[in-house]
Amino acid sequence: MRVAVVGSGPAGVAAAATLLERGHAVELLDVGRVPEPASEALAAEVRAALGRGERPGPALYRMLRHGATGRARSPLAGLATLLGRVDPARSQKLILGSSFVWDGTDAGIPVENEVVTRSLARGGLSNAWGAACYPWRASDLAGWPISLAELEPHYARVATWIGLDQPADALARAYPLLGAPAPDVPRNPGSVLETLLTRWREHEVELASSGVTPGRARLAVRPAGAHENGCVRCGLCFYGCAFGSIWHAGQLLAALEGAPAFAYRPGCFVQGFREAADGVHVHGAQPDGPLDERYDALVLAAGVLSSLRIAADSQGLHDRDSPLLDNDLSLVPLLCAARPAPGFRTRFTLGEAVLAIEAGVVSPRPLHLQLYSFHEFFLAELGDALRSLPAALQAVVWAILNRVVIGFAYLPGADSTAATARVLPATGGAPGRVRIDARHRPESRALLRALLAHLRRLRRPLGLWPVPGLVKSTPFGFHGHLAGTLPMRAAPGPLETDANGRLSGTRRVFVADSATFPTLAAQNLTFTAMANARRIALCLDPAGR
Repeated sequence: MRVAVVGSGPAGVAAAATLLERGHAVELLDVGRVPEPASEALAAEVRAALGRGERPGPALYRMLRHGATGRARSPLAGLATLLGRVDPARSQKLILGSSFVWDGTDAGIPVENEVVTRSLARGGLSNAWGAACYPWRASDLAGWPISLAELEPHYARVATWIGLDQPADALARAYPLLGAPAPDVPRNPGSVLETLLTRWREHEVELASSGVTPGRARLAVRPAGAHENGCVRCGLCFYGCAFGSIWHAGQLLAALEGAPAFAYRPGCFVQGFREAADGVHVHGAQPDGPLDERYDALVLAAGVLSSLRIAADSQGLHDRDSPLLDNDLSLVPLLCAARPAPGFRTRFTLGEAVLAIEAGVVSPRPLHLQLYSFHEFFLAELGDALRSLPAALQAVVWAILNRVVIGFAYLPGADSTAATARVLPATGGAPGRVRIDARHRPESRALLRALLAHLRRLRRPLGLWPVPGLVKSTPFGFHGHLAGTLPMRAAPGPLETDANGRLSGTRRVFVADSATFPTLAAQNLTFTAMANARRIALCLDPAGR
């Protein structure tokens, strides 16, 4: 069977890899933007500096943050980041000095009325993610037409693809440990979070009785020394990994490109499809002219908004509201009772620890708090200002900041911004525009206040104290954990999918990305999106059985 997969993000490559395992011929159609040569040159400069035992200097940091032509702002302007006064453009961080992850989206994925994170890059948004991977509980799948048992084996397979670093610890009580456990190795030796992980094990019973389950973060990051591209603990994670230690979908795509039955076709923009007796015809544009190809089946994994747009344009279902789910995110600075090890300097800046908050403690649904050691990235140009200070003064400032922990507090979709997305009719050959209407829920702020109050009550066993008045909520639009525009239903209607991801009204068209999610849990969705994409690819049956 010849199958087209649209989109090279995590769900797209998971579906493609699974279809290849089943013996199908797969063509992956993708816009596929890539970094400029200057970005790889910058990565090479970072690797060379670290190889010489040097810390990157101020000029290199400015290029990582602003690109080759970017200009830094005043250090005081960086304070606006923490206070939530951020313009949309500032939210789109550069990856190794390149904006390729976000380039072209206004034209290729036009959106009205809201600011929404989206990508046309090879590997999609996984080029800029935080690598957090947590499966969903059985309760998280309430309202889905499938069970956790149907997803579990696919989580385990995905864990091998992404090299999931998941120690076996108390966190398994909140999030099932699916796939092989990894050694419990500190990622940021000497940090206050390492001290807290020990403290939490000592207070495990008290925390559990208060509905809090702590543990080490589970990340799709190659551990130090475990791989030729293992983490070197340079502390530049948020700027893009120059060593490829943080997994992204482009890595699995590169592995697929060696398969004889696989073809990657970058530069292809899919506008729609048409089903006929001989298969499904996909049309759009490609580098050398119009795209018009026949396939036995089509798998849409182009992203929540693009998959919706392709489905609506192809079926003539415009001006129809579809649900749009996201996780409200708040950044919560916390002071730590512990001190870092003498001479400590942050060497790893992705998540180090997690607090899973049980249902019924703060919200009827579970909440998720990811914890990070403080890093200058959280205050934009703070690092440029610190590096201009005398060494002795730098040491004093860092002694204070190294006792700060940054919490990323995620709310589930049902407690987050209420939104709908509708595709407006295309005009003049352009893709249909997606209009988003959103209403922020007042109760989400109340939930955040309740979470902070609960953390304050547990300050002794946690060893943490939320800083009053310095909580940054999602300052505009959406955080980016988008889902739900083509949800799976037991009896799907228009612009919905069945339990196997088949688009309603079609026989040969399937949806494999998070557009199929009927609900959205608080924890990161990428692990679940890949597992569900693999499940759907194994169920794919264009005969309609």
